[in-house]
Amino acid sequence: MTASFGGLAFQSPSPADLAAHRGAMLRFARRRIRDEDLAEDAVQDALLAALSNRASFQGQSALRTWLIGILNHKIQDTFRREGRYVPVADTARDDEGLDDGLDRLAFGQPGQFDEAEDPAQRVASARLLDALLGEIDALPDTLREVFVLQVLEARETAEVCQRLGITEANCWVRLHRARKRLAERMRDHLA
Repeated sequence: MTASFGGLAFQSPSPADLAAHRGAMLRFARRRIRDEDLAEDAVQDALLAALSNRASFQGQSALRTWLIGILNHKIQDTFRREGRYVPVADTARDDEGLDDGLDRLAFGQPGQFDEAEDPAQRVASARLLDALLGEIDALPDTLREVFVLQVLEARETAEVCQRLGITEANCWVRLHRARKRLAERMRDHLA
């Protein structure tokens, strides 16, 4: 796609041109946000915005400068959306597939709440479930909504995204953060 500015014609950046700056954008985002997940999310949102608006790039600045400007706006959006500064994440990150114990806690083992079990165990299980529900209620709205819809109500990701007006990537980031926060808060119960 060719555009012109001040009588000069130039080619709009290709997707490969944009992707070539991803590393620099990620370093910039990490310095500003200091949370790996939020930084990655902001870079992805910025690249998507740049890709869909690449015809608006007029060549008045370097491509990287234009991309960092978009990223800076996405980072500000992230701070507004999160409503707080996120501290540096622990170096011990949960990998996909790592059992954080929440599924065991939320859904129990088969027969965990059967009438035939020991009454003391039923009381302990009920208290554990109450503690989990209290922690779910204490989540920030943005995290609680995704967790309830995706995990407790087992809704499809596309439906959750449409209902909340968020991207799929943002949905997964929010779900990851909700699970991580719940696992941290329920750590004593999961041991």
